[in-house]
Amino acid sequence: MTTTPARQVRTVCSYCGVGCGMLLDVGAGPDGRPTVLRASGDKAHPANGGRLCTKGATTAEMLAAPGRLTSALVRDERGEEPVPTPVADAIAETARRLRRIVDEHGPDAVALYVSGQMSLEAQYLANKLAKGFVRTNQIESNSRLCMASAGAGYKSSLGADGPPGSYEDFERADVFLVIGSNMADCHPILFLRMMERVKAGAKLIVVDPRRTATAAKADLFLQIAPGTDLALLNGLLRLLHENGHTDPEFIAAHTEGWEALPAFLADYAPDAVAALTGLAEDDIRTAARLIGEAGEWMSCWTMGLNQSTHGTWNTNALVNLHLATGAICRPGSGPFSLTGQPNAMGGREMGYMGPGLPGQRSVLVDAEREFTEDVWGLPPDTIRADGVGRGTVEMFQKMADGDIKACWIVCTNPVASVANRRTVIEGLEAAEFVVTQDVFTDTETNAYADVVLPGALWTESEGVLVNSERTLTLARPVVGPPGEAMADWRIIAAVACAMGYEKGFTYESAEEVFEEIRQFWNPVTGWDLRGVTYERLRSTPVQWPAAEEDGPDRNPIRYVGGGRLRFPTASGRAVFHARPHMPAAELPDDDYPFVLNTGRLQHQWHTLTKTGKVAKLNKLNPGPFVELHPLDARELGIEEGDSVEVASRRGRAVLPAVVTDRVRPGNCFAPFHWNDLFGEYLSVNAVTSDAVDPVSFQPEFKVCAVSLARVAGAAPAPAPTSSSTSTPASTEVSQKAVVPTAVTPGANPFGLDPTPPPVLTVQERLYLTGFLAGIESGAPGVPTLPPDAPFSAEHAVWVNGVLAGMYSRSATAPPSQRQAGRQIVVLWASQTGNAEELAAATAERLGSAGHRATLLGMDQADVGTLPADADLLFITSTFGDGDAPDNGSGFWDTLAGEQAPRLDGVRFAVLALGDSSYGDFCGHGRRLDARLDELGGVRLAPRTDCEPDFEPSADAWLGQVITALGSEATTGTVTGTATGTASPKPPRRGQGGPPVHLRHQRHRPHVRDR
Repeated sequence: MTTTPARQVRTVCSYCGVGCGMLLDVGAGPDGRPTVLRASGDKAHPANGGRLCTKGATTAEMLAAPGRLTSALVRDERGEEPVPTPVADAIAETARRLRRIVDEHGPDAVALYVSGQMSLEAQYLANKLAKGFVRTNQIESNSRLCMASAGAGYKSSLGADGPPGSYEDFERADVFLVIGSNMADCHPILFLRMMERVKAGAKLIVVDPRRTATAAKADLFLQIAPGTDLALLNGLLRLLHENGHTDPEFIAAHTEGWEALPAFLADYAPDAVAALTGLAEDDIRTAARLIGEAGEWMSCWTMGLNQSTHGTWNTNALVNLHLATGAICRPGSGPFSLTGQPNAMGGREMGYMGPGLPGQRSVLVDAEREFTEDVWGLPPDTIRADGVGRGTVEMFQKMADGDIKACWIVCTNPVASVANRRTVIEGLEAAEFVVTQDVFTDTETNAYADVVLPGALWTESEGVLVNSERTLTLARPVVGPPGEAMADWRIIAAVACAMGYEKGFTYESAEEVFEEIRQFWNPVTGWDLRGVTYERLRSTPVQWPAAEEDGPDRNPIRYVGGGRLRFPTASGRAVFHARPHMPAAELPDDDYPFVLNTGRLQHQWHTLTKTGKVAKLNKLNPGPFVELHPLDARELGIEEGDSVEVASRRGRAVLPAVVTDRVRPGNCFAPFHWNDLFGEYLSVNAVTSDAVDPVSFQPEFKVCAVSLARVAGAAPAPAPTSSSTSTPASTEVSQKAVVPTAVTPGANPFGLDPTPPPVLTVQERLYLTGFLAGIESGAPGVPTLPPDAPFSAEHAVWVNGVLAGMYSRSATAPPSQRQAGRQIVVLWASQTGNAEELAAATAERLGSAGHRATLLGMDQADVGTLPADADLLFITSTFGDGDAPDNGSGFWDTLAGEQAPRLDGVRFAVLALGDSSYGDFCGHGRRLDARLDELGGVRLAPRTDCEPDFEPSADAWLGQVITALGSEATTGTVTGTATGTASPKPPRRGQGGPPVHLRHQRHRPHVRDR
């Protein structure tokens, strides 16, 4: 039974804080239930204009992943297996135990740890329950790990949290300063908006200790020593002042505190800054000149500045540059922090960290407590001003010490994500009662829970999400939640009612909760949703401040009311702060001589609870690794792929080595995505430092002292091939546990639920590698694992099923027919899998037309040894800023190089997949087609450029190709299944087929925000 599209629903992406609009195609699945069939970008949405990154584009696959919670799980005793339990019973048990702990130990014995992935309504109710009814100020959020320093810096410099500008500034800026952010990998849609402006002539300055994909596009790359950003920012301000590039009129009219800066900046002469940062003095001067001469300039930052023991000061110093040049609160100029979660901005507005109250208020302000009590219908002095915590790290430390007895964790995975995670584990083990609330059963944190409550995904409920530029988008229910799963806000309200707080938590809908939120208009900070309603959001996203329902949907610049600039400080002026350079809390020494930096990869997200279930993304970023410089590797005797122990004073991880000069000598880098579910000693946050900023309480993930040592044994996961100016050999890395790439299903006639491939052990993987290598030289027939193969029964069944699918056929074409047609090599390059699937279907149809078709990924192809008598068909997508997909980049580098072999007389055709929402539509396919022509190739058919709905265009292209080949057309389409075909097999080496050359596989630098 095939799925049939029925309708299209507008919603928003659930990953980073860019807040891309999405269209979900919904149809009947194999079981007749509504199913999301495909995700595409919403061209009408102001954030992305129809573009999506690889994570958003594979949303349908993530939604189809198994492992969802369909009931609650409860364990009576620690150490026992949890038992499926009706949700109503689990909610009653949760409420009973929380109520008992409050009554016995007081309100501060209960803590909530929530998330920037929750809807605005759920965040609001969590804070309302904690501060208004339980009366505890022990509520924290995973935003403390991401954006707390930016928020604290905004407040102290400008008077209120949040960027003063909007995404429209990307189209107006003349210079971009990207510092502590790898936008290309972590905020790719905004990166593309920025690069369109760069192509038009704007200049890009990138500051990062690692040469990232963003740095590769920079006009000026400053590879700074970790933790020295403050020195650089102060040095730039000194040069702006010396060079006459400040705006005295703006400073006098709209700021205070400047008079202390000139003397303070005396310590930050270019030579002194160069010595601290490791940068060239001329480069520092060039950066200051570019900023000073810019008509409009914009800064973008995220974790590289925030995750620091002086992260708040970093923000202050960056804002100082904008205030000094007057480049703020006008189109094209301003400081812009990039948010990492889809509703972290909304959570900050709801006050879900520390002393916060809804509408950018605080329990520390008497009038704001009174206002909130009035809205919530509470007696005076109900909300406490005392007992405010000092962040996530302290919360779990208090749990470990026994002060906090119960913790309710909603929609986040702190065992994997918090710095020095040992404290989290000790806290959860010590707590009397731990509740988690998630959509998937298996997470590192759920393993410690007494009760697990089943939440619903954003596509299964209604709620508002707020992106980095203050735009509200309504997420709509597309399908129903599985089993008894419920929206987060409904679970929170149900627990609150069961605790005896029915009066404050009886709601019929998320819209009713949102109507209450609208009452929290803040005339001081300008936070204003009075003009935003669900009815309005069902028509269009709306950017706050929005005072009137018939007002504009876009309100791009804050603090400008009635044509007059006024900041929400006591004086109405923004504040300069003299922030001296401070070293990181932990510096290298003889025992721990290296600096570890951590971050995110382009195609994975957070702790893999979602992206780790998508085969296409696992193929692009298959496993963890640690990068170290070639000089350090040589000194330590470490080679590419070796297992490396990364150890600190807190813990250790064992990761495969990537030897690359992307990192500085003495530095190393590791992504944080992989944790206990994927193998032992993979958690980088067992190593990281939990020293915190004294203002924002954000941990210093980005700088910690470690030792590196080669260890015996297989590396625990595959390492990406390095991409550096030095050229270390590519090495296939064995692993302890790995999630293999799933076989891409076609139609689903049996009504089977999608199932991920098993996690193979290192012994199984090694055996399978050898087994597959021997198939080509073995006897004919369908290969199967022998009974004594070292596989578990379940894994052996899966492997044999895949082999049967690849090699068993009821009938094959007779040899005379197979040899009659042309020899054709179908080469593909794909970012999310569409081009790969289309290439396989193309090879199948060519086989049915009597041709000898070989299917080959471009990362396995050597341009110089492709068969001289073969016709070449290229099927490729375009990635990012007009680039080749990851697995086609090496092939393209060779083809585009000066030493590329001639292809005189070689017949070829190119099918390019793309999306016209991007400026460089099908750009890689166009360049590939042109280059093949330059090298002497002869087109079999004109290049065809396809939109995301590529099926008709692809069918027409292949029809032209088959006609040009002189074959009789057969039934079937390239995007469907041709009948009676044989599966094309690659020729054996030495029999005319292209050999595998791994050296052509080039992985881009994948990690963000330093």
